[in-house]
Amino acid sequence: MWFFKRQKALSIPLRPGVAIRMEAIGGQGANSSGKILAEAAVLKSDFTGNHFSSFGSEKRGSPVRSFVRFSTEKKVIRSASFIDHPDLLIIFHESLIVSHPEILQGVSERTDIVINSPSSPRQIRFPQGTICRTIATISAVQLARQLQCGQNAVLLGAAARFCPEISSSVIRETLGDFFQDKGVEVIEKNLSGFDAGSAEVAWESFSLNQASLEATENALPDLGWRNAPIGGVITNPGNSVLKNHSASRRGVVPQLKKEICFNCGYCDMVCPDFCFVWDIDPLGERSPTLKGIDYQYCKGCQKCVAVCPVDALKPVLESNLTSQDLSVKAYPEVDFQLIQERWKHMDWVAYVDKISEKERMLTPQTELLNPATYLRPRFSEDMAKKKKDS
Repeated sequence: MWFFKRQKALSIPLRPGVAIRMEAIGGQGANSSGKILAEAAVLKSDFTGNHFSSFGSEKRGSPVRSFVRFSTEKKVIRSASFIDHPDLLIIFHESLIVSHPEILQGVSERTDIVINSPSSPRQIRFPQGTICRTIATISAVQLARQLQCGQNAVLLGAAARFCPEISSSVIRETLGDFFQDKGVEVIEKNLSGFDAGSAEVAWESFSLNQASLEATENALPDLGWRNAPIGGVITNPGNSVLKNHSASRRGVVPQLKKEICFNCGYCDMVCPDFCFVWDIDPLGERSPTLKGIDYQYCKGCQKCVAVCPVDALKPVLESNLTSQDLSVKAYPEVDFQLIQERWKHMDWVAYVDKISEKERMLTPQTELLNPATYLRPRFSEDMAKKKKDS
């Protein structure tokens, strides 16, 4: 009917060669998605191509990149290098845009970006200088929970709209074959997820106004012979105050019902990342009470939900968290911008020699962020002694 706004028709020209890059976190299914697309292109569409992935220990939370190349002209593809300039970029978690801006490396006017996000394409913001052709969003987490399928099946359905070289029915058939050992029920659920992703994906042409986020840089310096740290120094804070696990989640987090909780502490015992925040009486006149969860450190493993004896912790969609839930912080007084600047401009040799006594007298929480604490104890004094003895 005339009063329903119809989405603008998608028009993508057929290309002689297609390069697809997927950016995800371990456990979200990027590697499997790459295999399915590559099989659909090479084994079922008779193109030439290849697929490979890059990942660390394959544990949940590790960055995963999956790459697919194929040629519709059947030219031999020998390259197994990373895809720097993708025609199609699939982002499995919206927060990766902010936490890992390097995932946008090489996007250009010919790149289409598909993002797992409940937001509309116009609401997505990118770092300054970003440019692409089309932005598409699909609420893969919510659809996957409704249909009890993998979120990668939903994203494949959405991505199929931006890869006209391979028939959508061929990708769907390959998806079903991939799960043939899992039983009929699993196959049907994932095919339903594929259909939902293809039907409900929304897209808009990219607007320069969307590239409004302040560009960020790597917090660590470019190391050379002048400023390389001494052996044994941990130059990356890792699982510390600066760590952000939000991209490791599958869109589901535990939510605390404080009116039920009786502060037994079981959740804190099993939490691998210490994201529970407690109100502790410094005088010891009352027992600690649980304030909430710092979601910067929560990776959504749900171990706390499983161990809670009174169901005070329930898994919910991230979008259902209240502003009060998100206001709980383990380190509320830390100036993260100042810390990032300090790491960014670090000169290890000069810093060790010139660190002032005032900087040594830091508060306990800030001391954890002081790069000097990652050096061996009494480093400066030991070096001075060796020089004197020699």
